[in-house]
Amino acid sequence: RHVNIALVNEMAVFCNELGIDLWDAIDCAATKPFGFQAFRPGPGVGGHCIPIDPNYLSYKVRSLGYPFRFVELAQEINDRMPRYVVERAQQLLNREGRALKGAKVLLLGVTYKADIADQRESPARPVARRLARLGAELSFHDPHVSTWHVDDT
Repeated sequence: RHVNIALVNEMAVFCNELGIDLWDAIDCAATKPFGFQAFRPGPGVGGHCIPIDPNYLSYKVRSLGYPFRFVELAQEINDRMPRYVVERAQQLLNREGRALKGAKVLLLGVTYKADIADQRESPARPVARRLARLGAELSFHDPHVSTWHVDDT
């Protein structure tokens, strides 16, 4: 899943640059009667498994003298997504003549996936940190999280 999520995240970046609606492309691909598993772009990966466990496997494979490029590249791509999300938000605000500094930003969902309270390795935290550093005024809504802090304190 790590590699597939990285692929769709990278496609989201390039589709945006090319003026292609990735969501439409995913919907079209979903019409295939078999062999299709939809992955949707997001701000990165989170949880107790995907952002951590592949690194153990990568370490072991490298200790045997082999590269493990797909997994390592997936990690790099997914790690870049929080920055990309903030840059994209800044571009959209600027296009409307608004600045990110002082903008009120509502984060919808702060866990690593929908319908859970687990916040481990959630990409919402690096997104929020970057937004706060750039002067955005943050608030959040998550039906499964009553209290949330950007710095995990």
